[in-house]
Parts: sequence; C-alpha cells; structure tokens
Amino acid sequence: MSGIGTSAFDEERLQTEMKKYHNQLDEETERLYELATKARSLGLDFATEVEIPRATDLADRTEKLLEEYLDGLEIAESIRTMLKEEDRETTAIKIACQVSIQMMERTGDQQRSIDAGLRVGLAILTEAILVAPLEGIGQVRLLNNVDGSTFLSIDFCGPIRAAGGTAQAMAVLIGDMIRSELGLAKYEPTFAEVERVKEEFGLYRAGMQYKPTPEEIDVIVKSCPVMINGESTEDIECAGYREVRNIDDGRVRGGVLLVIGEGLCLKAPKIQKHVERLEIPGWEFISEFANRGKKSDSQGKNEFVSKVIKTDSRFMKDIIAGRPVFGMPNEPGGFRLRYGRPRASGLAAAGMNPVSMKAMSSFISVGTQMKIERPGKACAVTPCTDIDGPMVLLDDGTFVRVNEEEKWNEIEDQVRAIWDNGELMLGFGEFLENNKTLVPSAFTSEWWAAEVLDSIKNQDDLDFLESNLTLEKTISEQSPPWELKRRLRSKSERLEVEWKLRDWHHSLSHSIVNWQAAIAISKRWNVSIHPSHNPQWSDLPIFILPKLIEALGESIIENEQLRIQDAVLGWNAPLIIESSPMVETITNNQTNLRRKESTSNQETEILDVGKHKIPEIYLSELSENLGFNQHGLVKSSLMCLGISHRHESDDIIIDDGWHGLLHGLGFTIVDGKISEGVEVKELIKEKLQMIEDAKKVVELEDERIRILEEKRRAARIQAETAARQRGEGITATELAGKDAQDAIEDPGADDQKALNKAKIEIDDNEVMNSLWFVNRTNSLEWKDAVPCRIGCRMGRPEKSAPREMKQKAHALYPIQNYGGPQRLLATAVSREGSIRVTVGPRRCLRCDRETPHIRCHHRTIPNEPEECGGRTVPADRRGSHLRNRLGELTTIPLADILEVKRISLGLDRLPERIKAMKGLTSKAQYPEPIEKGILRAIHDVSAFRDGTIRYDMIDVPVTHFRPIEIGTSVEKLVELGYTHDIRGNELKEDTQILELFPQDFIPSRDGGEHLLKISQYLDDLLVRFYKMDPEFNAETIDDLVGQLGIALAPHTSGGVLCRFIGWTNASAGYGHTLFHAAKRRNCDGDEDCVMLLLDGLLNFSRMILPSSRGGRMDAPLTLTTRLNPMELDKEALHVDAGWNYSKEFYLETLGSPHPREIVDKKLVDLVNNRIGTVGAVRGYGFTHDLESLDAGPKNSAYKTLGSMTDKMSAQLALGRKLRSVDARVVASTVIGSHLLPDVRGNLNAFSRQKVRCAKCNHSYRRLPLAGKCIQIHGATGGLHGHHSSRPEVSRCGGNLILTVSEGAVRKYLGVISHVIDNFGIDDYTQQYVDWMSDSVESLFQNDRVTVYTLDDFL
Repeated sequence: MSGIGTSAFDEERLQTEMKKYHNQLDEETERLYELATKARSLGLDFATEVEIPRATDLADRTEKLLEEYLDGLEIAESIRTMLKEEDRETTAIKIACQVSIQMMERTGDQQRSIDAGLRVGLAILTEAILVAPLEGIGQVRLLNNVDGSTFLSIDFCGPIRAAGGTAQAMAVLIGDMIRSELGLAKYEPTFAEVERVKEEFGLYRAGMQYKPTPEEIDVIVKSCPVMINGESTEDIECAGYREVRNIDDGRVRGGVLLVIGEGLCLKAPKIQKHVERLEIPGWEFISEFANRGKKSDSQGKNEFVSKVIKTDSRFMKDIIAGRPVFGMPNEPGGFRLRYGRPRASGLAAAGMNPVSMKAMSSFISVGTQMKIERPGKACAVTPCTDIDGPMVLLDDGTFVRVNEEEKWNEIEDQVRAIWDNGELMLGFGEFLENNKTLVPSAFTSEWWAAEVLDSIKNQDDLDFLESNLTLEKTISEQSPPWELKRRLRSKSERLEVEWKLRDWHHSLSHSIVNWQAAIAISKRWNVSIHPSHNPQWSDLPIFILPKLIEALGESIIENEQLRIQDAVLGWNAPLIIESSPMVETITNNQTNLRRKESTSNQETEILDVGKHKIPEIYLSELSENLGFNQHGLVKSSLMCLGISHRHESDDIIIDDGWHGLLHGLGFTIVDGKISEGVEVKELIKEKLQMIEDAKKVVELEDERIRILEEKRRAARIQAETAARQRGEGITATELAGKDAQDAIEDPGADDQKALNKAKIEIDDNEVMNSLWFVNRTNSLEWKDAVPCRIGCRMGRPEKSAPREMKQKAHALYPIQNYGGPQRLLATAVSREGSIRVTVGPRRCLRCDRETPHIRCHHRTIPNEPEECGGRTVPADRRGSHLRNRLGELTTIPLADILEVKRISLGLDRLPERIKAMKGLTSKAQYPEPIEKGILRAIHDVSAFRDGTIRYDMIDVPVTHFRPIEIGTSVEKLVELGYTHDIRGNELKEDTQILELFPQDFIPSRDGGEHLLKISQYLDDLLVRFYKMDPEFNAETIDDLVGQLGIALAPHTSGGVLCRFIGWTNASAGYGHTLFHAAKRRNCDGDEDCVMLLLDGLLNFSRMILPSSRGGRMDAPLTLTTRLNPMELDKEALHVDAGWNYSKEFYLETLGSPHPREIVDKKLVDLVNNRIGTVGAVRGYGFTHDLESLDAGPKNSAYKTLGSMTDKMSAQLALGRKLRSVDARVVASTVIGSHLLPDVRGNLNAFSRQKVRCAKCNHSYRRLPLAGKCIQIHGATGGLHGHHSSRPEVSRCGGNLILTVSEGAVRKYLGVISHVIDNFGIDDYTQQYVDWMSDSVESLFQNDRVTVYTLDDFL
C-alpha cells in the first residue's frame, strides 16, 4: 500500500515488474562482462581484465572509486550500516573520521590517513559519482603555525566546483572533525595569509554565485580551524601578497575562493544545522553567516508586505547574439506560469505547447535550454499539448489563440504580432528544489474541475451537472464522486477508486463549458467562472474601463455575436520591419557607426484608431506593452483581456467569450439589448480617486525619507572628512562616518497606519487592476487568469551529436607533426616511413626487446610481414624520473607496423583517412593498439580520450510513453518487460501509455544511427582483432533495441547502466528523472553522453587517461548497475508524482507560501513521500499529457540558420513581433554583452597574436628572421636498426601565416551597424560603439594619410 500523502499504486504488480526488470539487466550485464573478460584475457589490451568495476550502491561505489587511497581497507559494509541509521551528511562525517583512525592504525601515516578519510567523506556526499573526491582535493598537508604547532591544510582544486557549495563546505567541516580526532592544532593564520585571500577574491574573474566582502573573508579565514589552501588555477598573479608562508604559488587559487564563497558563505545555514546537532566546537562563526539577513520576531510586525510578484532580471544578463529573448521579467505577453507536470517534464524541465515553440520563430525545440526568471535559473523545453499555445494578431486584424500545429502552419505567414506566448508548465517540485516561494496560480480548467468535483455531494448535484455539461459516457456510467470518496477508506479498493476519481477530474477539466453552464455552476456551488469565460482582467488598467464600458454599451448582439461598431476605424496592421540583409564585415572607411540622433528616446506616436479615445490625462501612464498607441482603445483592451475577435469593416466581431466580458463589467442583457450597470462609472471614479490620494501619501513619505537620507549623507561626509584630517586609517574613517550617519534617527512616518493603508491601496491596484472592479460589481466569483508571467530567453540549443575531441582522432596513437595538419597516418607513412615520437617504454617478454606497444611490433624475420607479438610489460625509464609523464623519444617503423596490422586484420587495404594524435597526455604515454584506430576509421567513428566512442545528447525527462512514440513494437516491449499499461491493463495497442523503467533510455534517431555504426565497429573488432564471434549483427537501429549502454556526465567519474528501448526524432535523449539524477544531472539544459556497454568494457582503460588535473573526469571509473532513490540527489525526490493538484493546493498558492508549508500540509504527492516503497521508482503520475515526444520543430532555428548574421537578424525580427519584448533593450544588451566584447577581444588578440606554420602547424610568438618555419624535423636513433635510424636533420620551411585576421576583428561591425539603424540603442552603448569603431579604424588605417572622396565636399 502506498504511503500517507501519496497516490495509490499497484504495489504487488510493480514490485514483480521491477524484480523481473532488475534480473534482466543483471543477466545481460553479466553476459557482456563475461564476453569482455574473455576478450581481454587474450592479452591484447592494457589490462587482462575489465577496467570498469560494477557497483550496486553508494557504499560499493565509494570503496571502488577510492581503492587506490584505502590500502585495501574495506568500508562498504560500514557505510551501508550507518546509512540505515543516519542521513548522508552525518554518515559522511562519521565514516570519514572512522576511516582516518583505521588508516592511521594500518599505516601510521597521519597525512595519508587524513587524505583517505576526507576523500571518503566527500565521496559519500557526492554519491561517489562526481570527480570531486579524486580531482577536487589536490592533497592534504601538515603545516606549522607560527608557534610551531601542527595544523591541517587542505588543497582544493578547480574540479571541486562540481561538488556544489554544500559538499565544498562539508569537506572543510569533515577535515576539521578528522583534525580534532587525530589531535592536531587549530590553524592560526598570519596577517599576510588573511590578506592574500582578500587579494585573490579581488582578482578572480570567473563567475561565482556569491562573492564575500573583505570583512566576511576576514572572519572565515581567521576562524576556520583548518587552512583552506589550494593549487593555482588562474594566470593572474597576486602583487600585494605574492610570497606568503604556507602558500606555494603567487597565482590566484580558484579552489580556495569557491570553497569560501560558494561553500562556507552561501551554505552556512546547512553547515550550522550539522554543527549544532553534533555540537562541534570551533564553528560558532558559521552562525554569523547563517543568520545573515534574518529578521527578529519583533521586526516586520508593522511593515507593509507587497503582493506584487518581484521581478528577477538576472536571466537577461549576457544575452548572446542569435539567441532571442522570449519575454522580459514578468511582462504581460510573456509565458504564463501554469502548475503541473506533463509526463515529459520534471527535474527542471518545463512543458510548452509545440505551437509556442514554432511561434518563437522555431528557436525552441525539444531540449532547447531556456534561461528563466523563476523558479530556477534554466530549464530544458519539452512538448505538452494540454496547455495553451500563443495568441496572435494576423494581417487582417484577427486576434486568435492557436493550440494546434496544423492551424499554425495555415496562418504562420499572416502573423503580425505574438500578443501572448502561451503557457509554460512547471511543477511544484521545481519551486521546492530551488527554495523559492510559490506564486499565485492562474485559474485553470484543472482548478475549476477540482472545485466542481468537491462540490458534487449527492444525486441532485450530479443531475444538475449532467443537465449543464455533456459528460463522457464512460464517466456518467461510473459510480458518483461522493460514493467513490467514501470508498477511498477501503485499502482493497483505493487504487480502483482513485483511477475513477481521476477519470472524473479529467473529464471535467476537458469539458466544453458554455456560458449558461458556467453561470449556473458558479451560482450553485460558488465556483469561480470557468477559465474559458474568464478574461485576463488583471492585465487591463482600471482607468481604461469607463471608456471601454461606454464603447461596449453601444455594441450590438446579433446572431450570437457581439458587434462593437467603429472600434477599428482607421486601423492598420502594425508595421513589421523585416530584417534587411546584413553584411558580414565592414571594410576600410565604413567603420564609423555614429548616428546623428538616437531612435531610442523618441516619443511613441499615438495612432488615431476607433471612435472611442483614451483620456489624455492617462496617456502618460500607458505602457507601450498594452498596444493602445497602435490599436486604439477597444481593440487593445480586448487583446489585453485575451478575447479572440475579428474585423468586419470598421467593426469588431466577437464570436465567443463576450458573455463573460459583458457580465464582468456589470452589463445585463434583456431581450438582446445591452444595459449598463447602475453607478458603475461612479464606482470606478471613486476607486481612481482613492488610488490618487494613496499616491500622494506615499509621495510625501518618499520626500521625508529623501530629506532624512540627505541629512545622513551630509553627516557621514563631515565625519569622514574630520577623520581623514586626523590621519586615521580607512577602516576607522568608514566607522566614523557610519556612526555619524546612524546617530540621526528615523522618527518614522507621521501616520504609519495611513501610510500602510495607502501602500496597500496602490499594491492591490497593481496586482488586480480591473479584476477588483469585476469582483466588486459581481455576485459571482472571478479569479485571476494571469497572476504571473515568466521572463525567459534562449540559452543553449538542443544537441544530438557524436562526442569528438578537439583533435578528432580514430587512433589514440602519437605521430607528432608527421601526419600534417590533419594528423593522417597515411601522410606520416608517405613522408617518412618511420616516425620519432614520445611514447612510454615497454619490454617484450618473448624477445626481450623494447617497444611502446602492448604486443611487440618487432619482426621475427626481416622483410617478412610477421611480428613477434609477445606480451610486453613496462620497462625501466632512462633519464630523469622527476617528469610527470614517462614517455621517451622513440623511433617507430610506422609503415612496417601498418602493413603487418593490415594483414592481421584481414583487410585488402587501409582507409585513406585514419586520424591519429599529435601526442599522448597519459602518464605512461603508451599508445592504444593501432588496430582499433584502423577499424574505427573504416566505420567512420572517432575515439574519445579514454578509448570509448560516445554520443552526446541534451538530457530531457520522461516518465511515461506510448510505443508509437518511440517506434518499438508492442511485441518487443513485452519482451523487455512492458507487459501492462499505467492502469494495469495488458499491453496490446501501440497507443497505450506505459510507465518507463528507471534505467531505460530513449536516444535520438541520429544517436541511434551512430550507435549502429559503433555496434558494427565492435563486431568487426571482435572478429578481426580478438578473433571471436560478433555480438550485435545489427543492420538497423531497431536491432539495437534492448541493448545495454553506459550513460556518463562530463563532471563525473562514474557511469550509469542503461538500456535502449526505442528512438525519438527529437535532438535529445529521453530518460527517467531518476536516471538523470543518478548521473548527478538535472534537465536544465545539461548534456551527457551514452556509449554501448560492450564498447566501454572492451576499450576503456585507465592507462590512457590524461595525467593532468581533471584527467579522471568524464571517465567511467565505476558502473552503477542499480538505482536507489535514497542515494540520489534530493532534486530527484522533489519531482511531482501525483496525477493532479487539489483545490486546497491552488488556494494555498494565492498567499505565496514557501513550498515547505505545502509539504508540511501534505498537499502534493512527491517522490520523497514514497521513499521505502516501490512507489519511489514506479507508479508515478503526471498531470498533463502530450501528443508526441518529438512534437514541435526538430531542431532550433539557431542550428538551422547559416551565419551569425542570419541568426541575429531572426533574433531581432522575433523581438519585434513579441509583445513581451522590448527590441531596443535586446539590441543594446546584445551589442554591449556579446558583439562589442567580441570585437574588443579580437582586437587585443590581433595585436598580440602569434604566427603559425601552414605546413607543420608550429606557432611562434615572434616571427623568425628567416621568414619561414625553422622547426627541425628528423633525428637520430632507433630501436631496431631500421634505415630511418641514419642521421637526418631538416627544417620545415613552411609558409608562416597570421592566427588572427583583420576579418575576424571586423566581422561584427556590419551587424552592429544594422542593429543601430533599425532598433536604436541607448547613449552609453552608442558611445561604446563609437570608441570601439575608432579603435578598429586606428589599427587598420594609417592615421597620417587622409583619403578624400567627392562626397566629402558635397
């Protein structure tokens, strides 16, 4: 039985299905491991066993991930036992201390013991998936205080960022606990050590979520019991405190700053909780940061609290050229928030109508990232056809909502403006995860359905409902709602009853409700007017109503339509300036981009449209966003209210929705005649006067505060001046000014109650606008249809592409520059025959000769294409043993080796384009077997740095699917374990909805084609290289359904087992929310890779991973074979799992509560509520459906458009169409944040550039005097007496070229000119443009030579 607060689910069936599913995965995984072990046992790879260990849980992963640090110590069982009793943070602290003590007993090495314990604790905190325990901590050191006592220093490195702020701060706390257990002294920093950290914060240029003040830095560094140290990560050097004891380098240490700023400062409340619960001494300072900004109980009692939703414009920073803004912060016309979770959303993804995707000029497709205003920073977009699409204005004046793609395709060319973007659906869990207060819910059909369903108490109610609504036959034949609710108490019936209640709710929410039914239902049960008849009242200013009422009072009802006469007299379609062609560059004398006058400050012209005019007194208060300047009073009002209409001559015709308009404004209809309500205009007049009076009260208070602040400022300046004259320091001077300023007290408002009342009056008007009047004059209840919009812009486009290294390579084999710029083996062979490269030395066990290969390449008989083939082992190094890498310069007979490999692989000829590596970056520098590279080239797949072949896709979530959506047959899905649909019915049709198993994955079809090539490569590898039978025998991507893979996120070091069950046409990868969370990812635009499991088992090797910092990132060092929700990031547990929200939930949102209050009241079904049952992984619900997982554009216009100028042109053209976007602001921001910095950067790069050889690619900081490349090729020596061992020395002699061209500097100047001409920009940006254009002109033109043309004299 499901737990309290959760929806019912069929526990017995789901447990049986999960057991069978896990058995299938385990059996197939075991079979592939056995196959790979057999292949590896042949000795053709670096290791004779598979190098990816399996792990079943967090404890197992932690032990296997940190094997090299634990000296054989087994810790898995201890972790499992403690996790059953404690939360993960407490477990991390206690196990870390326990491991340190045990390691101390085993090794006697204090430093090594602390290091092991700290890494174990950090691994537990990061689910042993992230790379932070391996790469985020450089080392721990035992250093000395000034008094000689020994303290602990922890070196944090750049990859610690991946752990997140909480884990960073917890790592410091764990380090202190270990320090205390081992009896080390507290860290006592010197003045220089404290000031060094302050200086580094000032120099750090990378983005940080929080940058502490110097005072906060002072407190943390002085109070923290351990030293937060680190490696240098930036090129910037400190000047004031460069040489400081206990700090090794003079450059900025990024890891230190991340741990202090984003860890200890930002996550102080979480650390305080553990410090107080465990009573940890020495951490009292953390309370200062944890309680920062909190008000005491006595504060705020008399303070006015605004109901206006605060805007957040941070998402508008750094707008990128070619990536549009879809809505300014909470601006009318932007995406309207709707609570819910479609079956393809959650974990930071948001649902959007596919028509809205297309309406945004197709810049949005499945998987496209949007930077959003709330609740988080970003989201990936997925389709949802159950919500509203956009409202658009057509050429002929028709104003209509479009919800179907077919309709959009018909009218797309006629769209003049997009007045409303449609809805964006986000679940309650997103607000909970981001710790953001809820915003009031719009009144939606599902809220209305919940209210009606709660109101049906008896047969009389049901008869009334059936007389007003046409219910589905299956619903009317079911048990009535009141009886079903009574049967909910029965445990045996609960599942069936809940499904029937969902059917009732679904039927009601999708019912077509006419005006008469809406009125009748509202009157009987005091339910708000149905959403289809509820205009967007809060968007319309109340001062517009008198004239609108006057116009509507003269309208005529005919043929069930409302005709408003002469409402669009003189109306013309708004002018849309189509983007003219942009030039890529501006050359010579065309760089002067100054404009004689700015268009940004011109007054907006008010067009004379319609018979009824807006009073002049209110013209200054009208926002351009309302459209009154273009469309006149009546049409603009109807558009603001969201009422569809069309033109007929100079009249407006409203076919539907006019009843609610008239009723809401107090009109009555008698015998087809419209009558105005009594004293309606007087009520509006009184309200407007109250608002005006309230504004005057607030203005007086603002003036009083301004005078007070002026006095305080004068006192502060006077005190600071006196302090400077006394010769006091900066700190003392600032303190004197602050004391003088604080000495002038604020006596408060003359009448605080009157002031609060005035503020409330203004606040209510801003929130409700015309809705106040509608509710005041009506006996019926009307709720806000649009309380909140979400501002957003495009982030990254969706992605579905093969993973390739910056230097694409088929073979992880070094050839230096012998292969030319493209690093081709064929080129290297044709030029030299033999090559001299840096590789690690090995020795053959059969012939005892040196070779860099795993199998000895030396020929047993000269001139015969047959090699020794003996297994090799690492050989002793020659020369210095202090180098980070073990490679030595070695001559390799590449031509001879390739000939032998061709024959051994059974090939007639080698591929012409086999790309190799310039050099190897692993510690040992052993090359991979070159046969693998040859076979990859044949199948046109490239290797990643660890030897695997990967495919990248944007992460998008899905919990339920239809077989028809993924192209997999019902028979195949039954074979894979999908035997029943979500209602427990046997799977027979491809349209039934199935719940996804947590480790099943649906890649893009493009990804499927790439995986097909990989499978064919692996079959070839098994047959030709390992001399075994093929495994896949796949001819189409459908043959890969059911195959296993590894999913891996870039910042992690642990893969997650997955199974491919079908394909989507979208350029994204659909997976369960738990699956994405297991990779330590969410769906806010992150991208991850997948690979075939067998590829990883055969080809992955730790031996070839880079030895540099971060080299073990993005490598499957472990494989998680089973998901446990309790061990995943909490974000996965905050996903909505219910089928709908209750009426109580919607009502609670009106007060903008914190999400925790909703959780405490158990109003929402979350995954977290189901922990401990099968419901945590199965039995999820969803609130809204969709027609297809790949609905909407297949790819974003950002990817399909050609040049950047085309993208920029489309971006600004869309900005002109969108009501919610100010194109001038976008234009100025794009120029200031993207284009001009790019020009400036290229300008600097041009002046500092190197020159590069076109032949060998070698670069020079200064041009050689010879004017040609002087790089030396060829050298002496060899391992085998090949003819190439004769001394040969030559210089390259290639032509030298610039690395940065003039065109690169000028490329955006044409775009900037176009933007200024068509959109106008603010004065600051204009001056920035002028300065930059002068700089470019000065660089490329001779200032002493002035070229005149005839135009200069005319």
